[in-house]
Amino acid sequence: MKRCLVVPIFLLTACFPYFKQIEKDKQTFLDRFPNAHMYYESGGRRMHYVRAGQGRDLIVFVHGSPGSWDAFARFLMNESLLSRARVISFDRPGFGESGNGTAELSLERQAALIAEGVRLEQSGPAVRPGRIQPVSTGRVILVGHSFGGPVIARMAMDRPLSYHALVFVAASVDPDLETVHWYQKAGNTGVVRFFLPAMLDVTNQEILPLRSELLAMIPLWQNIKSRSYVIQGGRDDLVPPGNADFLEKNLRQVPLTVVRDPAMDHFVPWAHPDLIEAALLDALAH
Repeated sequence: MKRCLVVPIFLLTACFPYFKQIEKDKQTFLDRFPNAHMYYESGGRRMHYVRAGQGRDLIVFVHGSPGSWDAFARFLMNESLLSRARVISFDRPGFGESGNGTAELSLERQAALIAEGVRLEQSGPAVRPGRIQPVSTGRVILVGHSFGGPVIARMAMDRPLSYHALVFVAASVDPDLETVHWYQKAGNTGVVRFFLPAMLDVTNQEILPLRSELLAMIPLWQNIKSRSYVIQGGRDDLVPPGNADFLEKNLRQVPLTVVRDPAMDHFVPWAHPDLIEAALLDALAH
């Protein structure tokens, strides 16, 4: 959400109008699942995610930038999903309770940190307030929104046989569509960083090297073996719609479903959750 970096925090709602909805969904979820918080140590970091459901299959949500696990709180309460799978949502490195304020600039390391959490969730050793019970290993489906898109792509590139399906939602994956603006460079100076809220500072820190990170991934797209889904809006002012074209070109080796809506903007998880649910139910059916 690059353009949001130039506005004061009290104007951030103009860039992201779903704060109230997320807060309401978050509180409803935590009231329903008070022992949902899970923690683990990996790569010198303490990582955090939340979980719901008891199924063998696993749906994993990875948020954008900025963001946190609660971006997907409504999906963690979706009975159509919970009746078929466990559903978990991560705080990416640098956000929420996964080292808030300490950015992780490498997509490879971000992917490895989350992949370790997925592995632990499947085997049961993550720490939570309630009793730990090992879970039988089933299929894993990854969902990445915005910046979460390249993270799940890197996960699938580095562990091609580990994930059953990928759902790319308004995903920033095409290096040719990534540009660094003057205000992002200004946001990287000491004076500005001192005044930036932690989540916006981390956002800027990880977006600045994103193009080079995506360029390094170009030869790795052929590694992906997972059934994939692409959901992209034509009115997305934050992630250019051309990212869907890039995915279509680079995922020819796998079963691929592309959903384009010319009237849809960037905020698909909140404005059009039915599209994500449909992709997930289809992935679980195959």
